[in-house]
Amino acid sequence: MAGGSKALLVTGPGGSGKSTLARSVAERLGWAYVSEDEYWVENGWGSGLRSPEHERIVQEQVARDLVAAHDAGRGVALEFILYSFPPNPLTAYQDVLSGHGIAYETVALKPTVDEVLRRMQQRGRPGDVDLERRRQDAELQVMILELSDIDPDWIIDPTGRTVEDLCQECAARLGQA
Repeated sequence: MAGGSKALLVTGPGGSGKSTLARSVAERLGWAYVSEDEYWVENGWGSGLRSPEHERIVQEQVARDLVAAHDAGRGVALEFILYSFPPNPLTAYQDVLSGHGIAYETVALKPTVDEVLRRMQQRGRPGDVDLERRRQDAELQVMILELSDIDPDWIIDPTGRTVEDLCQECAARLGQA
C-alpha cells in the first residue's frame, strides 16, 4: 500500500498537545485523523467516569475505524489519553494493530504537570477550571505513561517546541518525511 498503511498512536496527558500533533501529522501525510475523545462524545459519555463497558465499546469503534483506514490504504494518526494502567487504550490499540499486521509507532507527549496546567488555563475550556483536580489527573496520567511500554526515544517533551517541529520529527521517524 502506498506508504500510507502505517499508524501513529499519539498519547499523553490531557493538555499535552496530542490532538494538535495527531491532526497535523495526519494532514501532512494525507492520513486519517482519529480522536478517541470524539467517540466518547458521540456516544454521550464525554465527561465523567469511564466504565469498563463504555471503554470496550469506544475501543471497538476506534479499532474498526483504524482497520478501515488501513484497508483503504491510508495511514492513520490516533490520539488518546492514558487514564488507566494496563490493560488500557494503548495496549488495546497496539493489540488491534498488531493483530491486523498494521505497522505502528507510539509517541507519548510528556510535558511537566505544571506545563499541562498552564496549557489548560490558556485554552480555557469549561472543564479545565478545577485546576487541583486537573493536577491530580495530570500526575496520574504522567505516572501511567512512565509505566507504559513506550520506546523512550518516542517520549517527547513538547514544551517550547512548535507543532511544525514536532510534526516534522514524527514524520521523519515514520520514514514519511
